[in-house]
Amino acid sequence: MTIRLLYLTREPHPSFRPDIATLFGQFLPRHGVYCDLVALQEGAPAAWAGGAAHARKASGKLGRLLARIGAAGSLFRLARGGQYQALQVRDRIGGALIGLLAARWHGLPFFYWMSFPFVEFWQDVGAGREAVGASRLRRLLLSLRGHVGAFVLYRVVLPRADHVFVQSDAMRDMVAQLGIDPAAMTAVPMGVTVPASLDHVTASDDPRLAGRKVVIYLGALERMRHPEVMVEAMVDVARREPTALLVLVGDSQTPGERAWLEQQVRRCGMQENVLITGWMAPAQAWRYLRAASVGLSPIPCTRVLAMGTPTKVCEYLAYGLPVVANGQPDQAALLAQTGGGLCVPLSADGFAQGVLALLANPQQARAMAEQGRARIGQLRSYDVLAEQLAAQYRRLLGRSTGQGAPAAPQESAP
Repeated sequence: MTIRLLYLTREPHPSFRPDIATLFGQFLPRHGVYCDLVALQEGAPAAWAGGAAHARKASGKLGRLLARIGAAGSLFRLARGGQYQALQVRDRIGGALIGLLAARWHGLPFFYWMSFPFVEFWQDVGAGREAVGASRLRRLLLSLRGHVGAFVLYRVVLPRADHVFVQSDAMRDMVAQLGIDPAAMTAVPMGVTVPASLDHVTASDDPRLAGRKVVIYLGALERMRHPEVMVEAMVDVARREPTALLVLVGDSQTPGERAWLEQQVRRCGMQENVLITGWMAPAQAWRYLRAASVGLSPIPCTRVLAMGTPTKVCEYLAYGLPVVANGQPDQAALLAQTGGGLCVPLSADGFAQGVLALLANPQQARAMAEQGRARIGQLRSYDVLAEQLAAQYRRLLGRSTGQGAPAAPQESAP
């Protein structure tokens, strides 16, 4: 017997976040779990392999706000008919309150999926604890949003949810301290699709990489993540290994932050040893990983970022790279479990020493990479995570495993 969820998401459709596009869109259907998305539409209409997509177009801030409210309100209509076994909301606050009411109105279990601690982030930006360059007015508004959101989420929604899915054990511990039963929560970390063979992924032929010892970072470059630590580390690395090249595959969504990072590169005199590519398609990014010798993952252990499960370590190991990372809880645990790299302090010296150690000992680096790749699939492949999540949905809904698939999904608008 199959399970079908009605799923309101914060992210627009189509989403390129792997825990939506890959976990829910590709792997869960293989285990008989489908979900019909309710979301704003961004760009051209796109197919959704995990079920139906109820996508609503909008433009402008006011238009998007009204569309988000309308999408949440459409849950009352869409949940009619008995085709769903549960209603799930991802990262929405007001939308979660509406979703909870819709679920209760139709007698459905209500699940909340918390992939990021938004209310804590808003509170910390409002208090000036996150380096995002927000104006005083914006900090005030975000502080208000964070405290109101915390009341709605932790006092109203989560205590009444039938189950809560969180990003990590650290997030579960944080939510438990706010009064939510740990037994009513399941941690579902970010994962990775492990390629069956690395021979099918050719190294990038970017001429800027030719003859260089490439050290790579794949991901967001927001100032709150302190990417300048990697740039400063390259000063010592380049002194010992002049051919070393730090390739930053990513960007920041916050205006001005990439220009700030480029200024840090000039300040350190690392223009010849640091390359910022901007965002690129995943298939192209994997080719850059295959051209690299070391993968970097600096994650500050702030209240917000300590609760995450960064995909970087998973991706590096899946593509045969040894890792240098700091002691953020999840990635430190992964390195301990896989033996796929070095855990260092979050400092320029710490990362420089880690990179130099691996560049100076290719045999050790290769052994770490092989060991990490052999183990990461057992821990974090989306195939494994999907199997575990499908089993949890069945436990929560009291359904036995079975065969059969629903009719072909249709695209529609709420």
